[in-house]
Amino acid sequence: MRCLLSAKEIGEFYETNWRDMPEFGEYLLAVVEKQFGYPQILDAIRWFHATRVRPGTTFAEGIFPLDAALPRIKAMLVDAVEESDVKQRLAAVLATDRVGDSLYSMKTGDSSHWGPYAMLVRDVMFYPGDVGQHDYLGMPEIIEDICNGFEKSAGVSLAQTFERALRPAIVKFTSEPNHEESCIAAAICYVFSTIHRGRPTSSCLWCFDGEGVQVPPENIISVEFVDFPGTGQ
Repeated sequence: MRCLLSAKEIGEFYETNWRDMPEFGEYLLAVVEKQFGYPQILDAIRWFHATRVRPGTTFAEGIFPLDAALPRIKAMLVDAVEESDVKQRLAAVLATDRVGDSLYSMKTGDSSHWGPYAMLVRDVMFYPGDVGQHDYLGMPEIIEDICNGFEKSAGVSLAQTFERALRPAIVKFTSEPNHEESCIAAAICYVFSTIHRGRPTSSCLWCFDGEGVQVPPENIISVEFVDFPGTGQ
């Protein structure tokens, strides 16, 4: 497959005719199927959940959707603050849930934003700017929202405090197959983009949405702490 996808003509043909073509992933999948036949049915799919947590976090209870994870997130953030007065003020704000950030209110109040979320291609999370994604290894969105609200209300920035206290982590887990063709197309796009550009592009992006259901602990494969601060590039 790598030999096939190395052909420059594949990309050149799409760039010339893209107005009359399907999405790039569909196009590449059709090219590969023409050469090798239809792929085998998948029995499972492996995903990568990017976040920042305290060192030593094991995800022994699985990955929770936002509503269930939020009490744990709040406790983790309060624990990460060393200054007693700031710790007390943050704890008070989080206890009342009056964070003062519109994005925080939207995400916590609407179950469609609860996830948990993950990405099919691991390398995508190292190039958030290239694929148009939030830098989850840099800092999860909900923690950024809390930081923004607390800075507006209390005049205290906690971003660097949390960056020092929380380590970037990638949680690998498995799920039942769903949208198999889209997953395979994204994987093929990843091979193609790394051959021709040396890094993933937006065509490699395919995401998992737990839709408010916990990823059970038996589905967790590994927890990897990475020395990557997040670049947003």
